[in-house]
Amino acid sequence: MPEPCAHEHLGSVRTALLCGLAGGAVSAAIQLPFLGRYGWDRDELYFLSAARRPALGYVDFPPLTAWIGWLVHAAAGSSLDALRLTCLAAGIGVIVLVALMVRELGGGWRSQLAASVGWALMPVALGSASIFHPTWFDQLAWAGFLYVALRVLGRPEPRLWPVLGLVAGIGLEAKYTIAVLLVALTVGLLLTPSRRLLATRGPWLALGVALLVFLPNLVWQAQHGWPSVHFASSQNAKTAADTSRGAYLVQGVAFLGLAGAVVAVVGIVWLWRRQRLRPLAIVPVAVTLIFLVERGRSYYPLPGDTVAFAAGIVSLGGWLRAGSRVRYAAVGALVLVQLAVLAVAAPLVLPVRSTASMVRAGTWKDTFYKDELGWPELADQTAQAWRGLPAAERRGGVVLAANYGEASALERYGPARGLPLVLSGHLSWQYWRPKRLDQRFAVVVGYDHFFLAEICSSFRTLGHIDNRWHIANEERGRTIVACTLRRPLGQLWHPYIARNVL
Repeated sequence: MPEPCAHEHLGSVRTALLCGLAGGAVSAAIQLPFLGRYGWDRDELYFLSAARRPALGYVDFPPLTAWIGWLVHAAAGSSLDALRLTCLAAGIGVIVLVALMVRELGGGWRSQLAASVGWALMPVALGSASIFHPTWFDQLAWAGFLYVALRVLGRPEPRLWPVLGLVAGIGLEAKYTIAVLLVALTVGLLLTPSRRLLATRGPWLALGVALLVFLPNLVWQAQHGWPSVHFASSQNAKTAADTSRGAYLVQGVAFLGLAGAVVAVVGIVWLWRRQRLRPLAIVPVAVTLIFLVERGRSYYPLPGDTVAFAAGIVSLGGWLRAGSRVRYAAVGALVLVQLAVLAVAAPLVLPVRSTASMVRAGTWKDTFYKDELGWPELADQTAQAWRGLPAAERRGGVVLAANYGEASALERYGPARGLPLVLSGHLSWQYWRPKRLDQRFAVVVGYDHFFLAEICSSFRTLGHIDNRWHIANEERGRTIVACTLRRPLGQLWHPYIARNVL
């Protein structure tokens, strides 16, 4: 089979960018009307707390998301819409890169436009403005890495190896899962004639650049006893319990949409038939299998399909040039299938339904949106409990929260309600405390009575957490307790309070 088009035969970059931005405009037009509809997610509150404390590392995520949050917070304050717009921008960046991949593979403007709009309408792409999360910066890094890899292997353009390493390093600062993409590309090189490239300095230069960019986080991890390694082990066990391997595969297809999955498979075949691009044909298969074995989330490998999807669109474009009505009908059927999947998936990836509608239908339990309910009420209930205490107990007291969501919500909403210092030992919150912890009294939120018996000489229940919709999420029903501590809080911190697992 012929190799990808030579550089001089490719269409203009400007055309590809315009096609990509057209797809991005479709994505934005669908998502912007629902921006911030339900409220802050527990993870978003956590990332906001991290943004107030920029560091080189955190227990359960690399620092890039917190630094982006820090920039947004400096410019726009605690704006949920502003934070989510950064993720929408990352999602649009992925769409533009898909159009650029099509150009690199020899597809014209029609194919570039089809690919950008097609990726924009995939369920995996339509939630980028729904939550401020490392996932979207991770997807952008994967797509950027694959675009540079396509140029390195396809043209070939070996001078871009350092750029590939730079993108990989930035990706590692966004989400550690991009390491699987690096492994998959290495496997692709080893299993194809492109293995000869490993004998050149390019890949090793790329690796050196990636490690150099990633080094600050590695130093932080070493200084803190490698907490992310311990967290990953416990999180993998939790993920394995949540999702079977069968569900992983089904959900992966659902996130792409059936038509998107078909196009990606066509693209894998198309890439395999071009010798220089065979490593990129292996990448989507390898990342899917690695996460399947490691019991990762079903959406983890999906940005690895961007290059396969782009190749599939190019392949279908060439197939349609024969002009057969049957072929046009087949592609039209694929489009209709994708639109049908989108209609079904929309309420799961976009907040298209009102809160009242979701409550009446009882569908909250099937979405992650349940973690966007009840945070102001939690702060109100905690503040009410705090204000009802005698002045002697409130003097010098703190609020101690059981998990990162509670602590971050109380930090976000508590000051306006008169709450004192909020502390927690959960995940990165364990590092966000004063050096001296002399407190002997705390209002404790979310802990069970077994834990309270360990740290309190006496305690009494002040209330129970609820939300205005009475939705059964992770917080509802937990207690708010007045606790007289057995010893100063600092002496209890490491034996009982600090913990870095979910």
